[in-house]
Amino acid sequence: MKTFFKDFQGYRAYKKLPKTYKNIVFYSESFQDWHHLKPLLNGLLNQQIAVTYVTSDEKDPGLLKQSSGYRSIYIGKGFFRILFFQYLKAKMMILTMMDLNNLELKRSIHPVHYVYIFHSLTSTHMVDTEQSFDHYDTILCAGPHQKKEIELREKNKGLSRKNLISYGYPRLEKLIQLNALPDNDRKVILLAPTWGENSIINLIGMEICSIIIKQGYSLILRPHHETLKRSPDLIDEIEKNFSNHESFKLVKEMGDSESLLQSDLLICDWSGTAIEYALGLEKPIIFIDIPPRVRNPNWNEIQSEPLEMSIREKVGSIISPSKLEELPMTIAQLLNNDQTFSDRIKSLREEFVYNLGDSETVGPEEIKKLLKTFKN
Repeated sequence: MKTFFKDFQGYRAYKKLPKTYKNIVFYSESFQDWHHLKPLLNGLLNQQIAVTYVTSDEKDPGLLKQSSGYRSIYIGKGFFRILFFQYLKAKMMILTMMDLNNLELKRSIHPVHYVYIFHSLTSTHMVDTEQSFDHYDTILCAGPHQKKEIELREKNKGLSRKNLISYGYPRLEKLIQLNALPDNDRKVILLAPTWGENSIINLIGMEICSIIIKQGYSLILRPHHETLKRSPDLIDEIEKNFSNHESFKLVKEMGDSESLLQSDLLICDWSGTAIEYALGLEKPIIFIDIPPRVRNPNWNEIQSEPLEMSIREKVGSIISPSKLEELPMTIAQLLNNDQTFSDRIKSLREEFVYNLGDSETVGPEEIKKLLKTFKN
C-alpha cells in the first residue's frame, strides 16, 4: 500500500507540473539508464531548456540532481506507470527503453513524439526483438550500422520511415577521455559477460575465474545487472569461492567505468561492453565462443552482419569454451599488443561511431530542431 501511494504521488506530481516542464520528458526504467540519458539532458539544461526526468527506480541518480529548469519524479513500476504512459501529455519523450508499445507500456493516446537513445553500440537486429524499435518517431543512432539496419527493416517490412539522426555515443567519448594505461603491479583481467542461461558466467564462470587467479592475474568480475537479478545464487557462490583471494573483486554496477579503466584485458562472450572496451580504451578482448544470444530469429532477413559478430577478430581473439586451456597463452599474447593494434582501433571507431568527440553538442541541437517543428 505504501508503494501504491508513493507511485500515485509521482503520477500526481507530473500532472501538476507547469506546461514548460512538459515539452521534454525523459523516462528512465532503471538507474542504469542515467549515464546514457545524462549527457543529452545536461546539454539541454545548459541551453536553458527545461526538462522533466521521470524514473521507475528509487536508486536513480537523476532523482538527486538539482538544477534550474529541472524536475525529477519517481513513478514506480506498477499501475501508475502504465497510466502515466497511456495518458502522457508532453511534446516529446526521450528514453532508452526498448519495445515501446509492444509490452505493457504503450504510446500515449495524446500526440507525443518518442525519441529513442541507444544504450549500446551493438547492432539492432539480432540481440533485440524484431519489433524493438518500430514504435519510436526519432532514433538517435550511435553509428552508421544502426541507421543502415533500421532502414533495411523499414524497407523489407514496408514500415513508415523514422527520423534517424546521426548522433554518436557519449559513453564512448567519456571512456576515451578517461583512458590511460593502468598502473598495476600485476595485470588485471576483467570478466564481463552478457546474461542468460547460456552466457559464460552461467556455463563456465567458475572455471574461468579459477584459471585467471591461478595464473597470478588479478580478476574483476562484473556481471550483467540481469544476471544479478535472475541468478543471484550463482554470483553469491562465485563470490564465496574467491572472496578470500585479494586479487578477486566483484563489481555490481554496470555503469561503473572504473573496472574498465583498471583492467588490461577483457574476457566476455557477446557483451555489448566489449565494443565499448575495445573502441574506447584500445585494449584487447578474448571472446569465449558460445552461440550468440538471438532474440530475433529472423535477423538474417536484412542480410547485414551484426557489428558484434564482424568486429570480434579485429579487436582480439576467439576461444572455444571446450579449449579453456588456451586461455593463459592467449592472455599473454594479447597483453603484448603493439602500436598496430591501437591504430586499428582508432580506424574502427572512426568507421562505426558518429560524431566522435561532438555528440554532446550534436544531440541537444537536434532535439532543439525537433522542438521547433511542434505546435505550441
